Amino acid sequence: MQTTSRNILLDILKVIAALFVIGTHAGFLFEYSDAASRIVTNGIFRIAVPFFFCVNGFFLYTVFKNDRIKIWLKRVGILYLIWMLIYTYFWVHLNHYDLLKIIPTFIFGFNHLWYLAALFFGGLVLYQLRNASNTVLIVSAFAFLLIGIAIQYIGVLHVFPYQTTLDKLINYPPLHRNFLLFALPLLSIGYVIRRANFHTKISKKNVTMLLLVSLTLFVAENLIAYYFITYNTILNTYLSYLFLAPALLIAAFTFKISSNLDSKLLSSYSIAIYLVHPLIIFLIYNTLTLSRTVTTFVTIIVSVIASYVLIQLNKKITYIL
Repeated sequence: MQTTSRNILLDILKVIAALFVIGTHAGFLFEYSDAASRIVTNGIFRIAVPFFFCVNGFFLYTVFKNDRIKIWLKRVGILYLIWMLIYTYFWVHLNHYDLLKIIPTFIFGFNHLWYLAALFFGGLVLYQLRNASNTVLIVSAFAFLLIGIAIQYIGVLHVFPYQTTLDKLINYPPLHRNFLLFALPLLSIGYVIRRANFHTKISKKNVTMLLLVSLTLFVAENLIAYYFITYNTILNTYLSYLFLAPALLIAAFTFKISSNLDSKLLSSYSIAIYLVHPLIIFLIYNTLTLSRTVTTFVTIIVSVIASYVLIQLNKKITYIL
């Protein structure tokens, strides 16, 4: 345990982000209001994964500087393989051992595990680009994310309705939500923030303004897409991720919550909750009859308990977390 007080706001935000993911997957507020569900569950909550990528990019600066990329890749790679193994029933058995479904799932990741696959390859590409200027990395971040967004909109708007195979391919999420068009842009921004020490150079007033503006842009982009473009179709990627995710990261260092709590423990809980929660949701849906919102809270409680068990196991069996 830590014996000195330190700022744990970043670790708290990581735990909150993991809870946001649960809310998204469980369908928080779904049965109460389409608008509320759209703004909160399929809107604000979806900043969680972009925030995780941005945070990882921030800390990859130290990994690269200390030449620990091989150690980092080994950790992420083993973590991915272990959890793909844990979820084997879902992506192998439920796909009836169909190789045409199994192989792409193994490459891109089952369900939420796409994050680890994208993190692995996104981090590897960023390592190759680590000496590029901040300008090149930021411009590239916008360019790659915009390409992903364009592919996403071409898919959801069914621009090629009469070319069934092409339309189906474009609507395949890994085509735009992958290491290059999603993970790399956000990793790059986090990396640039750390390399330029931008998080230490901006005032609290400006950070607050940045948070408010970026959150407003994010909600506005979500609502415009919902009411005027895609309607009930859920989007995976928004341009405003590039503003809100780094704003949250910078805020975590600008505003402080001092505590003697073990920040590593909080970080472990955020990882464990993220990794285990789909299994909990599956068990709840197949054993209980609960509303989406109630399911969200039950999943949070059970996931926290399961995470405690995983953290204890990780002390003996490394690479679980």
